[in-house]
Amino acid sequence: MTTQQKKINAAQLVIKKIKPGMSLGLGTGSTANEFIHILGKDRDLVKSLKFTSSSNQTIETARIYSIKCLELDEFDYLDITIDGADEIDKNGDMIKGGGGALLREKMLANISKEYFIIIDESKSVKTLGNFPLPIEIIPFSPKSTISQIDKVFKKHQMVLQIEIRVDSTGSNFITDGGNFIIDCYCKKIFQSKEINAEIEKIPSVITTGLFLNMSSSVIIGYDQYATEFKFDR
Repeated sequence: MTTQQKKINAAQLVIKKIKPGMSLGLGTGSTANEFIHILGKDRDLVKSLKFTSSSNQTIETARIYSIKCLELDEFDYLDITIDGADEIDKNGDMIKGGGGALLREKMLANISKEYFIIIDESKSVKTLGNFPLPIEIIPFSPKSTISQIDKVFKKHQMVLQIEIRVDSTGSNFITDGGNFIIDCYCKKIFQSKEINAEIEKIPSVITTGLFLNMSSSVIIGYDQYATEFKFDR
């Protein structure tokens, strides 16, 4: 069974959560795209919903199905946000931002009544950190910011490689908000709450890719089915 089919299985299960009249946040990434592909085929349901998005990339995917994404400012809250994850552990804590949309993804999650994460089984991990941790930073003096972040990791006995993300042309990757992303190759993160809090105190850091205590549930796609695991938030 392909990884894509596992993502489809997860997306098909979360579709059952969507009711007419809801306001939806659309996440970014390949699994979130599978959700859009399936939802977009139900024209009557789509017409009854209001949408916002975490990235320009998702807006373009939604347009294929005539799904119009409004600005986040149009919403006081979202009923549900559907998103993926690069890694998620048994507590529902995640690393996100592989697609570069971590800031806007957090903004959507923050005003969502329910925050559903859909993944294929490979994204479920015992310990966060094998996937590089993204951190969104302002473009001004990135080396200085990296130095300060490195000190935080060393304080927690973590010596790791930190790189500025580049795009396909070799230039610095620029987020939809005009910022840089650095990727931190941690291998394992054991003190995520402490590390996250200390890094986010650095003035030039906008946010990290650690999404802690945020998800309502995770829906994991397997070969023939998908299963939901709920979290008490």
